[in-house]
Amino acid sequence: VSGCGKGREAKRRGLGAAASPQMSELAAAVASGVAADDVDGADHLQQEQQPENHVVGGRISAIDKQSVHRICSGQVILSLAIALKELLENSLDAGATTIEVRLKEYGQELLEVSDDGTGIEENDYQALTLKYHTSKLQDFSDLTSVATFGFRGEALSSLCAVSKVQVSTRCADKAVGARLEYDHNGIIVNQTPFARERGTTVSASGLFSTLPVRLREFKKNIKKEFGKMVTLLQGYCLLAVNTKITCTNQTGKGSKSVVLQTNKNSSIRENLIDVFGSKQIKSMLAVEYPPPAGRDSSSPSAEFKISGCISRPDHGLG
Repeated sequence: VSGCGKGREAKRRGLGAAASPQMSELAAAVASGVAADDVDGADHLQQEQQPENHVVGGRISAIDKQSVHRICSGQVILSLAIALKELLENSLDAGATTIEVRLKEYGQELLEVSDDGTGIEENDYQALTLKYHTSKLQDFSDLTSVATFGFRGEALSSLCAVSKVQVSTRCADKAVGARLEYDHNGIIVNQTPFARERGTTVSASGLFSTLPVRLREFKKNIKKEFGKMVTLLQGYCLLAVNTKITCTNQTGKGSKSVVLQTNKNSSIRENLIDVFGSKQIKSMLAVEYPPPAGRDSSSPSAEFKISGCISRPDHGLG
C-alpha cells in the first residue's frame, strides 16, 4: 500500500492526521504484510468496524441460530436416499462387514441402519451429533489424504434437526453399550446402558417432521423417494465387497419384506448376481485398467486403477 493510498484511506474512515500511535502502528503493519491480529489495538479496530448481529429498528437482522440450523440441515439431508447414504457411509467407514437397513412404511416412519463396526467411544457420544465435528480430518490439508466416504461432520447433526434420532452403540472393549437419544439440536437428552453386540445402530424416525412443506412433499411422493433410495443402495451393494448388506421394509402390521441383500462376496461380479440376478451377469463384461500383466509401477496409470463391469455392446443392451 503506497503512502498516498494510506492517507486517503485514513481520511475516508475519519481518522485523518489525528490518528493514534496504535493506528499508525496498524497501518505500518498492513504495509509490511504483518497480520492485523498481531498488532496491539487491531482487535479493537475490527470490533468497531463490524456491525452488530441485531440492528435495532432495521429491517434486516440476523436469523436466530436454531432457525439457521434447521434451514441449513434441510440442505444436507435433502431426501430419504441422502439420509440413507450418510448412515451407510458411516457404517462402511467404521469397518462394518454386516450392515442391516430397516425401514417402516418405506422410510416414512423409520429409517434405521445397524452395523458391526468399531462402535463409538463414550467420550464421543456428544460430539457425534455436533456440526462440523468429525474424526476423519483435523484441518483443510488433510483433504489430500482422506480415505473415507464422509469427512465434513454434518450428517448426524443435520439428521437430528429434521428427525428424531436415537443411537445405540458398543465398542469391543466395553461389556455394555449405551442407548442415546438426541434432541433436534443434537444434544443428548437421555442416556441409558444397553446390551448389544459390538457396533452401532442409528435410527431416524419422523424424517422431515420439523420441515412442514418438505414433509408434505415427502409423504406425497413416498414411493418415488423409496425407489430412489433403493437405486442408490444398489450402487453401494455392488461396491461393498466382503460386506453383507440387507435392506428390509415393513408396511402396516405385516411382516418385513427383503428389498435387497448381498452375501459378503469377494468381488463386484458376485455382488452383481446378488443384486440383479444371474441372468443379468451374462450380458456384462469385466473391466480392469491397467491390465494386471501390463502394470508398470513407474507409469502415471499406476496411481489409480479401474475395475468393474460394463454391459456388452450388443443390440438392445446399454
